[in-house]
Amino acid sequence: MHIERIDFDEVFDVHPGPGDFSFRSGGQTHYAVNLWRGLIPQAGSSYLIAFAKPGDWSTVLGWLDLQTGTRRLKNNTWLAVLSDMTAIAWLAPFLLGGALLFIGPGAALAVLLALCGFACLRLYQIASRGRRVMRALLAAHAGTPSSVAG
Repeated sequence: MHIERIDFDEVFDVHPGPGDFSFRSGGQTHYAVNLWRGLIPQAGSSYLIAFAKPGDWSTVLGWLDLQTGTRRLKNNTWLAVLSDMTAIAWLAPFLLGGALLFIGPGAALAVLLALCGFACLRLYQIASRGRRVMRALLAAHAGTPSSVAG
């Protein structure tokens, strides 16, 4: 994870529906970036942005608005959990049925326990990733000279 402070000196080419915009910061121009659906930073605002890959706007994990203190994850934790659990629920009958049919009830029970363990592991990974991103943003904010107004 990489955290950068981005000062939005100028914001242009705004498409408010999908949240696409272009901006200039520190003499560099970035085109067609997206933080989140409908979110367009104001010119003159500053954000701390967490990237999975430095400077790659397709890998934004979350952000913190330095003026308002608003922070947000790019992907909703509960939607990620629901997506993973749905995939496991679709896959489980095939794995359980195959194990029961071809190997026996002991194997089906082992597959069921493995699926439950995998589901718990994914739940933990998704939740801890969100907490790590928020903690990193808040820690970076504590070291930022401009504090939240208020």
